[in-house]
Amino acid sequence: MGCIGPASLDGARVSKGSGQMSDSTLKADLEQQISRFADGQHALQWCGYDLLLCKQSWGELVISLLGGQVLLFRPAGEKPLLWLTAKPVGAPGAIRGGVPVCWPWFAEHPEKPELTKHGVARTARWQIDSQAVDAAGGRWLMSPEQSLLDGIQLQLEITVADAELSLALTTTNGSDQPLAVTQALHSYFAVSDSRETEILGLAGCRCLDKVQGMQPGVMPSSLRFTAETDLVVEQADNSEAVVLIDHGWKRGLRITKRGGGSTVVWNPGAAAANIGDIGMDQVSRFVCVEAARTRFFDDQTLAVGATQTLATSVSVLPYPQRDQLE
Repeated sequence: MGCIGPASLDGARVSKGSGQMSDSTLKADLEQQISRFADGQHALQWCGYDLLLCKQSWGELVISLLGGQVLLFRPAGEKPLLWLTAKPVGAPGAIRGGVPVCWPWFAEHPEKPELTKHGVARTARWQIDSQAVDAAGGRWLMSPEQSLLDGIQLQLEITVADAELSLALTTTNGSDQPLAVTQALHSYFAVSDSRETEILGLAGCRCLDKVQGMQPGVMPSSLRFTAETDLVVEQADNSEAVVLIDHGWKRGLRITKRGGGSTVVWNPGAAAANIGDIGMDQVSRFVCVEAARTRFFDDQTLAVGATQTLATSVSVLPYPQRDQLE
């Protein structure tokens, strides 16, 4: 499958690669192509997905126009903060990895389970409405090319500043009816090995264990990944940061959120054997810590004329730096 080719994107130079690649080399090929580019913005295509690459002295950022999805963020001198599958399904399918935008529902549709999981935003075509990039960082404003719901405006703001990646998803209800909406910024964080990681900052929070049929529980002071994990955690808006400690790579990731009362923690464990774009060969390479508004712990109604923003950010902490939680 030839996966690197020309793409059209205003304001970015078009770059072209060549050659035939197996699925096992797709991700490596994308990273190799990125390494060859000079600083600036470049349009490229990967497995049918139109991408924007931004390279500056502060690092590298890759955005997919399908889904308005950040696929890669690598601050200068660091390993990537986000994981991306090496086995993408190809356009127009949803991309596994980075930060998928789950909207206007998260997980299964509450009334129509036959509908696409995680909503329609992650497979819609998005456009870049404005951008500003310099040696200190960048800011990109994106919106769907076509309205996804009548009368509803959706905008994604992506910001890089001080080696931190921030995303803010804003929904405005311009219709004449209240809108029922749940959502998530479904971040896949790259790790050395999920079994060598722990999550701090959720101690004492109420949670629901989806693996155990939504059994209620309380979060421990330290969460380790020893089996399939799928937890919906009640974490107050603007609460303390979650810290993902990676003992293999000897780094920490500081993860914040605002605008939502839920944090979702996920790694499929052995269940990844039945997930084609993960598989058992990749399941240990990521941990999801997701900023969310869920039907379990959040108000689902957005009033007429109201605006709602869900935001998250991630930055690197020196290992182990647990006192950052205080």
